Amino acid sequence: MVYLVKSKKGFNMFGKRIALALTAALGIAFNANAQTLDTTAAVVNNDIILTSELDAMQKEMAANFASRGQQVSPVNARKAALEQLITKSLILQQARTHGLNLNDMQLDQALEQFAARNGVSVKTLLDQMGPGLSEAAQRERFREDLIIGEVRRNQVRNRIKISDSEVKLLAKNLKQLGSVEPSYHLSQLIVPLAANATSAQVQRAVNTVDKIKADLRKGADFNDLAALYTQGSLAAQGGDLGYIPESRVPVPFLPSLLKSKPGAVIGPIRSPYGLHLIKYVGVTDGAVKTITMYDASHILLTTSIVYPDETAVKELNLLRDEILKGAISFSDAAKNFSEDPGSAINGGDLGYATPDRYDPAFAAAMVRLKPGEISEPVRSSFGYHLIKLNDIKTDLDSDASYEDQARNLIFERLFREESIAWERELRDTAYIHVSDPTLLNAGIDIDQEQNTSSNNG
Repeated sequence: MVYLVKSKKGFNMFGKRIALALTAALGIAFNANAQTLDTTAAVVNNDIILTSELDAMQKEMAANFASRGQQVSPVNARKAALEQLITKSLILQQARTHGLNLNDMQLDQALEQFAARNGVSVKTLLDQMGPGLSEAAQRERFREDLIIGEVRRNQVRNRIKISDSEVKLLAKNLKQLGSVEPSYHLSQLIVPLAANATSAQVQRAVNTVDKIKADLRKGADFNDLAALYTQGSLAAQGGDLGYIPESRVPVPFLPSLLKSKPGAVIGPIRSPYGLHLIKYVGVTDGAVKTITMYDASHILLTTSIVYPDETAVKELNLLRDEILKGAISFSDAAKNFSEDPGSAINGGDLGYATPDRYDPAFAAAMVRLKPGEISEPVRSSFGYHLIKLNDIKTDLDSDASYEDQARNLIFERLFREESIAWERELRDTAYIHVSDPTLLNAGIDIDQEQNTSSNNG
């Protein structure tokens, strides 16, 4: 994958000089009454983060920390907010490079699907995106969040490889656990460190970990330090990972965790992403969930410049009418018209699977159906679908159900790990310059020159 910064020679020195000049000369905006409106908080490649954006994100971040009972100082909440905005900027830049966007019709459809999935109105959903924002700003935030999620899923999913032997081993362990599995409440702090770091870089990271552990012994709050030291979107969580079933705990952490008691700080543990400190907050037992399997069929139409979304939706609606009238069966329609060759040959049948195996939008529409029902056209990352739900079954104790559960657990764990690695790669190839006085006065320096030698795949 070639990222934006490589396709434009990174953010070359000439571009950097322009951005810094803009920061100095145009960083302060004035209205007709010569009142200061905004300043530049940071430059990310060829994108600018405004102080007003950082202020708003800090306020939102502080409220989120407080709602979770996390004691994070204002300056560390501000740093975590900037990390969130930097990550957002980098992912949206990549989306623009690949031409990924949502037009208004697609946005309206996505809003309706998300609102229906959550049992709320579109207005309520938009209000949750930002109570004090205008409707246009709420829609734009929803659009950006949807694009970011799409880019992340597509990029990270392609990095994940799961072997059958790994699935069978975990499935065997899950079956031995029986109906109850412990879940651990964990918090995590990552000091970034590349897999190919030099000895000097390793020593700096170790020194940072030593300082963090010393601060913890003096009574510093783990979540506050996680917000300060962690890079990327993880900073926004203040390190809190919530309750994680034992089967989803990363393998390198489990032996130390099993030997520890609640309240302990475990680590540092080295991974390809850095040095990890894990706080063991608590543990609880929970019943293993029953597994609901869905047998669905679908008809897929993909879109392009010459075959736009509107045409695909119109064609699928016409096809749905013909199926409902009995003019053609769903199976024959899939064989004749579906652009998914793997399922079209079987009349569109996808077989039994859990919703997690599908694109989120596809899965959300599928689980709302009753057996025998056919959906309206549904947009996913692959195109537009008609979905027919054939059957639902609840499976708890068969080998196949445990293997399906094991595959999902492994995928979720690897997705979290690979998301960290992917964000790190985006970050490593970025030019970042911070000019926010609050962070600079606190001695927080995350400036970075663009590195064209990193391999982004």
